[in-house]
Amino acid sequence: MTLLKLEFYKCRRRNIVLICAAILAVQFIWMTAYFSRQDAEDLKWGWMLLLYNLSTVDAIILPLSVATLASRNCELEHKGSTWKLLETMATPGQLYTAKLVWGALVLAVLLIIRSVLFLSVGIAQGFQGAIPWGRFGLFTLLSWAVSMMVYALQQGLSLRFANQAAALVCGIAGSFLGILSMLFPPALVRCVPWGYYGLLSLVFMDWNKATRVTRFYWHALPATDVALLLLWMAVFLIAGRALFVKKEV
Repeated sequence: MTLLKLEFYKCRRRNIVLICAAILAVQFIWMTAYFSRQDAEDLKWGWMLLLYNLSTVDAIILPLSVATLASRNCELEHKGSTWKLLETMATPGQLYTAKLVWGALVLAVLLIIRSVLFLSVGIAQGFQGAIPWGRFGLFTLLSWAVSMMVYALQQGLSLRFANQAAALVCGIAGSFLGILSMLFPPALVRCVPWGYYGLLSLVFMDWNKATRVTRFYWHALPATDVALLLLWMAVFLIAGRALFVKKEV
């Protein structure tokens, strides 16, 4: 608990709140612009359309956003060369866990606020049907789980390399692959960590080529995809922790 408090204390001037506000602002502007271009026929899908597009926006924005948060949290020790000092107070494994829990809490708060924001948007738009509280809660949980998988990867890179360009380039590549993977067959998407934002979407789209009519429908999550997500997360956690523990300071 002391180490976790220290992480929040160290990050108090790292503009974390500003970064999170910028993430929310970009998503809000993006979605507002999108819905402003939809006609009444499109808006009848309401909540499904919102969750479908949020998955797309997540695949584009969150990989780089998560990389930025991880980098901001880890680069301070590199700049100050304080690893040796910190490791006289706690083990490397404890330091790694404290930073991971910090990231988990920041992402949880960010995504909960995001869900409240877009629930408000849906209500303001007057979407048809009952508000899907349960699906919004599940969507938030899935977004957090995928983001934590990506965060585990990014934290490992940020802790391993003093030059944060390596981690940020990975985040940029992740944003590109995240949206590009939506065009891949599911079997290939499962091999792309950032593709799980779209793979675990709760809403899928069906476009009829003959009638040119688009239909949205709720999608049941395959247990195998959830298991693969947890496997990816475990691999990144174990590898990142092992590399950090063995790092020479």
